Amino acid sequence: MTTLLARMVVLGLALVSSILLARLLGPEGRGLFALVLLLPELARTFGLLGIEQANAVYAGLQPDGRRALVWHSAALATIVGGALAITTMCYVAFGAPGLPELARGPMVLYAIALSTVPVGLAVEYWRSIMRGMNRILTLNLVEMGAKLISVLILVTFLVWLDLGVLGAVLTDFILNFGTLALVLALLRHMGILGKPSVDWSLAKRTARFAFPAYCAVVLLYLNYRVDQFIIAILLPTEQLGFYVIAVALGEQLWILTGAVANALLPHLTNSKDRDPALCAIIARHVLVWTGAGCCLVFFLADILIRITYSSAFAEAVAPLRWLLPGIFMGSAGKVLVAELLAREKVRCIVWMAAITAIVNVTGSLVLIPYMGISGAALASTLSYTLLSFMMAWFYLRETHLSWLLLIPGWSDLLTYSNIWSRWRTVFLGKHQIARGVQS
Repeated sequence: MTTLLARMVVLGLALVSSILLARLLGPEGRGLFALVLLLPELARTFGLLGIEQANAVYAGLQPDGRRALVWHSAALATIVGGALAITTMCYVAFGAPGLPELARGPMVLYAIALSTVPVGLAVEYWRSIMRGMNRILTLNLVEMGAKLISVLILVTFLVWLDLGVLGAVLTDFILNFGTLALVLALLRHMGILGKPSVDWSLAKRTARFAFPAYCAVVLLYLNYRVDQFIIAILLPTEQLGFYVIAVALGEQLWILTGAVANALLPHLTNSKDRDPALCAIIARHVLVWTGAGCCLVFFLADILIRITYSSAFAEAVAPLRWLLPGIFMGSAGKVLVAELLAREKVRCIVWMAAITAIVNVTGSLVLIPYMGISGAALASTLSYTLLSFMMAWFYLRETHLSWLLLIPGWSDLLTYSNIWSRWRTVFLGKHQIARGVQS
């Protein structure tokens, strides 16, 4: 619940930030900003190496190795992140050979954005350790605080100083370094920073888990973002701006899914005796709420985008609607994966991610020339749905549970009715007691 409330706050702040960027930069400027951030985001994804997944698991399974995990992560972020940042800067400086469309912006924007790669890796590594420690409330406060500060900085740079795309990139730069300082202070406060520590046995165990997890993360990233690269290559920049708006709005419907997944993995890794059906039960309820949200957004998409982003972004409505079925189906897989990670069954996620990435790439290449950005959205929906079905199949095979456990029914809806009745009874009872005390 604390994660859900935090995500709702972040959702509101993200919406404000998105509206500011859209209205003050316009379709072309918004597209350029998205283009500049594509390469740093790709570099961070490749640089994670699966360590963030391994840290979240082993910080819960092996508490005495947390300090070593912190220092292992620091070394990796510095070496790997620095190498990736420098390599990517050189690639852009030479005009992005093979994909010159990715280097349409000024070099200074790419340099600023890419310099945050090592910082972003360190933050992701360390936050995953805190997540494995079940410090969910602390992470939520960090996320809310960082988003609030980013909105304030964005207002300063775009509204007051009128820096345009440069101001948006500088906001991302400051936010990364500020978050790093805050997370570092929290680790020191928790007592797991201390003197440099190395645990070779833990490092080997982490690496064995991390490599397949890394492959899965990269492939899942391609599944979620490869369409934007293809759009950047095949279509004008403003089309990428429209599509980014559609994806941002659609993925906000995963707010409940993200809240559940964020809390579920550390719960599972810290629980020796757990019910394997727990993930399936939670997935059913997530489907109910996500489905309701998707239906609402589908009917209000045109009004929502015109009011918030202006009629200049009306072309984002169609791809948003094409994305919604995939958002709905994908929510179940995002919950079920927690049980597979807790069982260290990460290798199965690799081949599932590989298959869906191929489906997304193929679908985008085939559909975008005919349907434009709506074709990219349809390809994503197909890949998200396929991934969720495969995730469910493997989860059920591991737990020996029935498919029926994943299908929402009237009993799930009655659960909310019972909760409401109990809450109403308790509330009325307290109210009557209070009135009696006053009498």
